Amino acid sequence: PPDVAAGVKVGDVSFPAFPGSSVGLSDPALKVAFFALPYDQDARTPVTVFARDEAGNGATANLERQPFPKVFQRSKIPIDSGFLSRVVPAIASNTPSLALQTDDLLAAFLTINRDLRQQNNATIAGLASKTAPEMLWTEAFAQLGNTQVESRFADHRTYFYEGKEVDQQTHLGFDLASTQQAPVTVANKGVVVHAAYLGIYGNCVVVDHGLGVQSLYGHLSTIDVKGGDAVEKGQTLGRSGATGLAGGDHLHFTMLVGGVQVNPVEFWDGHWMEDRV
Repeated sequence: PPDVAAGVKVGDVSFPAFPGSSVGLSDPALKVAFFALPYDQDARTPVTVFARDEAGNGATANLERQPFPKVFQRSKIPIDSGFLSRVVPAIASNTPSLALQTDDLLAAFLTINRDLRQQNNATIAGLASKTAPEMLWTEAFAQLGNTQVESRFADHRTYFYEGKEVDQQTHLGFDLASTQQAPVTVANKGVVVHAAYLGIYGNCVVVDHGLGVQSLYGHLSTIDVKGGDAVEKGQTLGRSGATGLAGGDHLHFTMLVGGVQVNPVEFWDGHWMEDRV
């Protein structure tokens, strides 16, 4: 019924359920929800289904599932003064709230790579509240055409400056490259919920596909859409670039479920989508 709040809880994180009508189900008592196990969460994390009404009556049940362990890549990222001179002042000028001191480029870079990364990811997670209560797509998502994968999801990166380790971070997306300033097309039908500069992601577009599912496009050189625009699969959002914390011209792409960044690979797989979604 419409007055029942329901969803799936993964550890301490809740993913809301939506009316079954959002995916074409006729029974009004049925609810549907997408949920995710984050890359760094223990595979044994409890997953429960919950429902409660306005009177406070609630029920929970354990959700049976079979998680498969995933080994993610580890990489070494050398950075130099040329890279720092290019990215740090640009991010600082576009992010005045961070009040970065750019007289020490390495220190400023570390603040960007740690603190600003955390702030940006919190902003992205918050966009989940703007999701549509219906599934806007009907087919698999599309990887940007004619692109080479330069980095994969949850790549654990160790940064080196002048031969010394200076930081470690996890890269939550795919880096896809083709030609400079290549047209970047949306992976599926949806509505733009963010189209602006966003720290480490540079010029960034986030598209909502409904029911908590969203896609992110980062490091763009130009943005051709604005918040609230409805977009069709394959429509151009802008052009690839090297804005934000990017070593060269490429697209940073990731999928999100309820604000949690997830591996896009399954969303690109038509068979997986047909079987699971």
